[in-house]
Amino acid sequence: MENYPSFVTEAAGDKRGARILIICGQEYKAYPYDTYIDDAIELASYWQEHQVTYDRIVHLRTWLRENQQHGYDIPYKHLQNMRACKYFIEMVIHAEFMALGDTFKESYQYCLDENIRIFSKGKGKG
Repeated sequence: MENYPSFVTEAAGDKRGARILIICGQEYKAYPYDTYIDDAIELASYWQEHQVTYDRIVHLRTWLRENQQHGYDIPYKHLQNMRACKYFIEMVIHAEFMALGDTFKESYQYCLDENIRIFSKGKGKG
């Protein structure tokens, strides 16, 4: 992603080819294989300005990665607002735990609650 939205700036990279991104004032090291952060930034660019936080973008990036790495392939490129991204993550969480039964019930509930928490809090420092 070459042209970042206003909430992202790119600092000098490191010798291993990682990009240093400043997202909402916080540093994020994006390794060459980390295309998920670019997708998360692109989706966040559709959100209202007060909704954009570092925590939300990194959280979204994590679940974009899970979606692709585990082969769920739930479409996300069309998501145009924060609420849609929240529900996308919820679908990935459901897919992640669907086949596991009650064994990981607490982890499943934790992931759902964490998603709600991250997308419910005010702008704050997050």
